[in-house]
Amino acid sequence: MSMRKIIEKTQQGQQQLVKHLVQHVKATESERTILVAGCQRSGTNMLMDILDLSLATDVFHERDERAFDQYQMRDMLVIKQLQEQSRAPVFVLKTLCELELLPELAQELAPAKTFWIYRDFHDVVNSMLKSFSNQRQQVQRLISGHDDSWWGRGLSPGSLVLLRSLVTPELTDTDAAALQWYVRNIMFFELELENDPNVKLIKYEQLVAEPEALLSQALNFVELPISSKMTDYIFSGSIGKQAAPSISPEIEQLCLSLLSKLDASSARINC
Repeated sequence: MSMRKIIEKTQQGQQQLVKHLVQHVKATESERTILVAGCQRSGTNMLMDILDLSLATDVFHERDERAFDQYQMRDMLVIKQLQEQSRAPVFVLKTLCELELLPELAQELAPAKTFWIYRDFHDVVNSMLKSFSNQRQQVQRLISGHDDSWWGRGLSPGSLVLLRSLVTPELTDTDAAALQWYVRNIMFFELELENDPNVKLIKYEQLVAEPEALLSQALNFVELPISSKMTDYIFSGSIGKQAAPSISPEIEQLCLSLLSKLDASSARINC
């Protein structure tokens, strides 16, 4: 572990101790919920860690076994109980594997607001290839139409048809990772979240390039104050860290089209 990571872990531990003491002394019932959504490797962990720096939040990361089992959210009865037991004003929940349930979750945990963070697919694909080794096999399971994993749940009929038209025996892991970026992010529009005033779309690259302005805007959306600790936590070194992956022209164009649509929606929502 690098020295920077060791320092970060130490600071996080100290922050959590202070936070626990403050919330113990000033205990209050949870008043509202923040849901953090997006595709894997898109900055959701960074956003969750930033929200965890606030003394007003009770944050449930996907690694928290109270709320998650193998990174997947436990039954709503368990989540509601955690929300009721919370002694912080703001209940924060990661919804990485539950994108198709966002409208339902927002209703169950109301009043709720949602952050959907997205990132350029080239960097996401590079990160996926580094972190996971089963991209092609996963997409091939998806096209069977019988994948009951979190990847298969919520996959729209349109996305299933699209995958079946593009997936061949020669499909590379790189193309498969790009397709997974596509089917996860297209759900933002399939769920009509761009028309929901309680949903904020955040572009990862803009957040790390202009942390103070973008984070201030985002936290204002959920009525939380910004602190220097939060902006100090954001690093821009992961943008274009590796050369762009070699994606087939058809899939590259498909992803570029969706990225452009997300950018346009982000610009409209945040204007």
